Amino acid sequence: MDYQLVVGTVGFIVVSTFILYCDVLFIITRNRHSNRFNSAFFRLWWNQGFFDLLSLTFFTATMYSRCFNAMVPVFLYMNRYPIWTKFAQVTQEVIMYVQATTVVLEFGVRLMTMCLPSAYITKVVDHLPKWKLLVALISLPLIIATPFYCIYNFQYGLKGTNVPLLLSTPDVTYDTSIFFIGLVYRVTALVLCLCGYVYMFDTIRRKGARAEFKILLHGVCLVIALIAVITSSLCRRFKIGESYQLVRVAFLSTMLWIPCTNILVL
Repeated sequence: MDYQLVVGTVGFIVVSTFILYCDVLFIITRNRHSNRFNSAFFRLWWNQGFFDLLSLTFFTATMYSRCFNAMVPVFLYMNRYPIWTKFAQVTQEVIMYVQATTVVLEFGVRLMTMCLPSAYITKVVDHLPKWKLLVALISLPLIIATPFYCIYNFQYGLKGTNVPLLLSTPDVTYDTSIFFIGLVYRVTALVLCLCGYVYMFDTIRRKGARAEFKILLHGVCLVIALIAVITSSLCRRFKIGESYQLVRVAFLSTMLWIPCTNILVL
C-alpha cells in the first residue's frame, strides 16, 4: 500500500469528520429548543461532539503531523520541554478514556429513555444541563490519567522509516500500567454496553417499535468500534502485525474510530 495514499486517506477522513461534526453541532444548536434536540441524549451528544472536534484537532497536531518527515525535527525538539511531551501523552490517554465513557453514557441515556421513561432517574437525567453532562463525561478519565502526568516523563522517539514518531518513556512500567488500566477501562465499558444493549434490544423487540431499530443500529456500531479499539490496543501492546504498514496505520488512527462511527450512524 502506497504510504502517501494512506496518509492522504487519513487526512481526508479527519477533514470530512471535522466538517460533519461542525454541521451537526450547528443543527443541534440552532434547534436546541425543539423537543427532539432538547433531550438529554442530544445535550450529551453536543458535549461529545465538541470534545471530538478538540480530539480531531489534537490528533492532527500531535499524531497525524508525525507522518511527515519535515515535522520530525519539531517533535524531537519538543523533548527539551517535558511539559509539552507530558501534555501530549496524557491528553491522548484522556481522549481515549473519554471516548469509551461517551459510548457508555450514550447507551445509558438511550436505555433510560426507551426502557425506563417514567423512572425518577430518567426524569433527572433528562433535565441535566450541558455542563453537568460534560462533568460526567470527563471527570473519571481525568482522575485516572492525571497521575501519569505527575509520575512519568515522556520523550518522542523514532522507530524505523515511514513510521510515525512514537511517544516513549524511560520507565518501562509505564507501558504496562497504561495498557492494563486502559484495557480494564475499555473492557468494563464494553461489558456495560453489551448488557445495556441486550436489555434495550429485548425491550424494543417486545414492544415491536420498528422505528427505534435505528437506535439499535447506532448502538451496535459503537460497540463494534469499541471492540476494534480494544483489539488495536492488544495488537499494539504485543506488537502483533506492526511490521505491516496497514496495521501501523490502524495504530495511528485508533483515536478516530469512535468519533467517525458516532457521526456516521447518528
